[in-house]
Amino acid sequence: MKMRSTGLGKTELTAHTTDLLVDPENANRLCMKIESTEPVHWYITAFLEGKDLRQMLWMVLRKPVFLFKAFILFLKG
Repeated sequence: MKMRSTGLGKTELTAHTTDLLVDPENANRLCMKIESTEPVHWYITAFLEGKDLRQMLWMVLRKPVFLFKAFILFLKG
């Protein structure tokens, strides 16, 4: 995946998800581990709560073109 941060200007990070698990410190949220590889090597942890997951799902369902594009991307592998 490609990511950007306002703190890095126009720099684009190359990263991939390494793990998704129930947060061992709080069972009410998911813990997503991300490793960026270019141009810096960072380990990033994102904590997703129910509200975040509902919001992401709602964003995708509101625009059906996202479902179609996601399906196409999934097939390309």
